Amino acid sequence: MALIQNKLIVWDWNGTLVDDSFVFVDIMNSFLSSYSLKTISLKNYRDYFCFPVKEYYSSLGFQLTEEEFETLSINFIKQYKKKMFKPLLKTNILSVLNYIESSGCSQIVVSAQEQGLLNKSIAHYGLKKYFSKALGLTNNLAVSKAALAKKAVSPFIKKGGKVLFVGDTLHDLEVARFVGASCCLVSWGHNSVRRFSNKKADVVFSVSGLSSFIKNF
Repeated sequence: MALIQNKLIVWDWNGTLVDDSFVFVDIMNSFLSSYSLKTISLKNYRDYFCFPVKEYYSSLGFQLTEEEFETLSINFIKQYKKKMFKPLLKTNILSVLNYIESSGCSQIVVSAQEQGLLNKSIAHYGLKKYFSKALGLTNNLAVSKAALAKKAVSPFIKKGGKVLFVGDTLHDLEVARFVGASCCLVSWGHNSVRRFSNKKADVVFSVSGLSSFIKNF
């Protein structure tokens, strides 16, 4: 097997490696109910979820001050901590991680999740050995990971390395393009495939499809 040390795979976490969309729907529905707003289905969630997250809240009917948004963000994390280990890893995703590792290609995680929660999640699922770095935000507001990603991968790109972002949302595509990297979006995460249709994005619909895409990258 040819080694591919000049390539870097940058993984998103929520929705890409961990099949956790339902947790976000459950928590959001508790918020919507408390504000007498219409609850959402998983399909609704995938059609509306976006970054920065405050815009997602607005699209669902919330009219929040900055203080109210921060309070809801804190409450979200409290509920998320109770449920964060209920989801499973995406079925067969370990086969992809193992292939990349055995190929000599570096892997990191760059997530909009808070750093401490990200570290706990990676440890819980036993994935720490696969990633040379796991980078999360310093707060729980899930604004953007663009600056974090650029700082992490720019030195690699400047040395002539190829970088592939693997994610599940339009924000992952935006971040990849912001840093000058390639991107592969998966169909099973926090955004619906419909939202990718006019973005000239590479999309895979199965783990085997993702594996093939990475092998050909």
